[in-house]
Amino acid sequence: MIIEDHYVACTVLVKDEEGRYVFLVKKEEEGFSFLATEVEHRKTGLACVLNRLKEMIKMDIEKLELNELTNAVVNNKSIPLFVFIYENNALDSPEDLIPEHSELSWVHSENIINTLEQWKISGVPQFLLI
Repeated sequence: MIIEDHYVACTVLVKDEEGRYVFLVKKEEEGFSFLATEVEHRKTGLACVLNRLKEMIKMDIEKLELNELTNAVVNNKSIPLFVFIYENNALDSPEDLIPEHSELSWVHSENIINTLEQWKISGVPQFLLI
């Protein structure tokens, strides 16, 4: 049974031009958040996240690898957070994956500290150790 207003979120890690991983985030008025979507009836959280990624960024989904599934708490609601790694040797820049005028951006981990604090991620997320 799917709970009404049940959300899932995700981020994608991609290597930038310097070989450092950057996180896919959504620009907010005060910083960043992870990309989130509501879980649709008769679909898994993973399916909903993948559909949202297909809508929002230009990438070959076949090259997307699930690195981690962790849990975040936002506004006292538990939200599964899917963390993917995208590796494509033909990619010149992560910016090439984001359509023009998008609300999405790529940031290094040191620039999303506030986001991570607001999302209260449970345990020690392994994706921060990459």
